[in-house]
This record gives sequence, structure tokens and C-alpha cells, in this order.
Amino acid sequence: MAATLLLCVISASACTMVYVGSDLTSDGSSFLARSEDFSNSYNKIAYVNQHGKYKAGSVYEGCYGFTHTFTHDSYSYTATSDDITSGVCPDCGQTHPHTPMEEVGTNEKGVSVSAMVTLRANSKVTGVDPMVGGGMCESDMATILLSEATTAKEGVELLLDIYNTVGAEEKSGVLIADQNEIWYVENFTGHTYTAIKLSSHMITINPNMGAIGLVDLDDTENVIASANLISVAEQAGTFVGDKNENTIDVFKSYCYYASGTPSGRLVSGINYFLNGGSE
Repeated sequence: MAATLLLCVISASACTMVYVGSDLTSDGSSFLARSEDFSNSYNKIAYVNQHGKYKAGSVYEGCYGFTHTFTHDSYSYTATSDDITSGVCPDCGQTHPHTPMEEVGTNEKGVSVSAMVTLRANSKVTGVDPMVGGGMCESDMATILLSEATTAKEGVELLLDIYNTVGAEEKSGVLIADQNEIWYVENFTGHTYTAIKLSSHMITINPNMGAIGLVDLDDTENVIASANLISVAEQAGTFVGDKNENTIDVFKSYCYYASGTPSGRLVSGINYFLNGGSE
């Protein structure tokens, strides 16, 4: 793979993403997960969304104004979401019919989504390509992708199409997987993104990090990037890479925490794996 996953720091506790490739697990399966690290996490509910919960042509409205028109009757999927049994969404405080944030799930086609870890961008790049009000949010991501996608790659392409056409309201890192491949997608601005196909011999711990480092944009088998990924960083004056070689260090070009001391969350996570799963 022509990409390096780097370790970057954020001081606020929010979420931690973990990926363990199949070469490094005892039963040969891949492991992807997200923990919610708030001191007082929202209550969660695990359930099954029945096939056709969202009808073809119906319009979904999320917590913060993002809308999506479903291309077909939604696939059945299991998910874990924030608790809305009171009738009031704990994420946005509204009562209109919608699904509160679904962190993780797997649909009937075998597509899994673990969404998401919030990222923080250099303000210079968001000055060039601002976040979009009513764009994709973490509270909408799993709901839309699990309802629509038949493969991980299709889920990635749908998400990136939304970033291209509608934009993103939040900066995020998300894992999208099926039985054949696992992708990690990051966006730091309203319309830029980088998607990396992960290898089976990798462990990644991501406590709100910008995790994608040096990327060869010509490696189209393993990398999908927005057409403006280099140009936005150039306009912002933050570009690190080699334009002639079509490479960019996404972490150094986009991440607010491109330099700094690793947080205790990151160090503890690395030590956990180095010590065989014990503190």
C-alpha cells in the first residue's frame, strides 16, 4: 500500500477507532470497532432495522439538516444507536422522525460500518474549503450507508459522492467493510477526502486522530481521493508532498495536530496491544 497510517493527537476525549487486520487475529477474522469515550456516554440500544424501513424514493432528514433520497427499499441491518425511546433525540434534541446516531452496524449484504471518529482540521484548509451546513454528519452516516450499500466499495463510493455533491458538515474518520475488503475514509473539509484500503497485517488505533499520512494518488487500487485534495492544501499554504509525483502527506497537509506530543489515550492503546491485551 502506498499510504502510511500516522499517529496524531487530540486532547479532547470523544471516540476511539480500532482496526485489527485478519493476519493478526487468532481466528483470521478482521476486527473493526469504535468506542465512545465520553465520561457519561449516551445510553445505547441494539436492534434490527427491517428490510424496507426506508422506501425507494423516500427522503430521510437527519439530525442537523442532511437529507438523502433512497435509491431503493433499504436493506435490513443490525445497528447500535443512541437511545430515542423518550421520543426526543439525545443528539439534536428534536422530535421529528429520524434515526439518532447509529455508531455501528452490519446489513443483510454483509456490509459493516463503524462511524465515526471526529477529526480536527487546520483552519487554513477549512478556510479554503469550508464545512457545509446540512452536509453529511456522523449521526447520518451509518444509517445511509447500511441502508443503501451492497459492498464496502459501493458504500465508500456513495459516501464520497455525497462529499462531492452535498458536502460534509463534520470532519470524520470512518471504517467501511465487507467480507473481501476494508476501507478507511477521512475528510477534513467540506469536499476533500481520502479513502484507503486497509491491509490485513495492520493494527490501527485512532483516538480522534488524523491517521492517513503519505499517499500516492496514482495507486488507484488502494487509494481514492478527491480531485481537489492537493489544490486545497496548496491554496491554504499547507501542502506537504510532491505534486510532480502526485503524492500528498494528508496528515501534515490537513490535520490540526500535525505536530505535538501523543496523548495518553493513544499511548495506552498502543501499550494495550503491545502487552497482549492487558494494561
